[in-house]
Amino acid sequence: MSIENILEKILSHANEEAEKTLEQAREKADQIRKEAQETGNRILDEAEKKGKEEAELLKSRRTSVAELEVRKMRLGAKQEAISKAFDLALSRISQLEKQEYVPFLVKALKETGVDEAELLMNKRDRDGVGQKVLDAVNDPEKPVRLTLSKDTIQAKGGFVLRRGLVEINSTLETLIDGVKEEVTPEVVEALFGE
Repeated sequence: MSIENILEKILSHANEEAEKTLEQAREKADQIRKEAQETGNRILDEAEKKGKEEAELLKSRRTSVAELEVRKMRLGAKQEAISKAFDLALSRISQLEKQEYVPFLVKALKETGVDEAELLMNKRDRDGVGQKVLDAVNDPEKPVRLTLSKDTIQAKGGFVLRRGLVEINSTLETLIDGVKEEVTPEVVEALFGE
């Protein structure tokens, strides 16, 4: 056998071996590619599933927060309406006609149980109805002695009784605040039907 034949055989054998190795490498690469594709698909599916779960959770949280904000806004609006209702009541009482306002103040004065004190009012009430209130309360046959103070108070209406260092605050603001808790359910019912 000649060297050329031997070389040709060796080359042919090497080519066959190279072809086998290449084929094995292709098969291995295909297998790796297939496994990588499966792993990638599985990771994508898991990520998609997790993403959907997180999106649902986030949506649920945001919905809850939005619902809470709506409830807060409704509550705020209701509280504002209730507050306005009490402000309106205060305003209407302070603007009562004299024939209604004087008996109201007289009744409030009598309910204090004080028989001797200085009566302080806002300037408008002192000048407008102060003496009428005193005349109605200071019955000559009874020991009640109230005097009208020259001092005035900052209030929408009502009065403060002062006896020495003790003061009884019966301003309209205080009277309204005193009944707020009790009448708020009725105000809520009237305003909102609740």
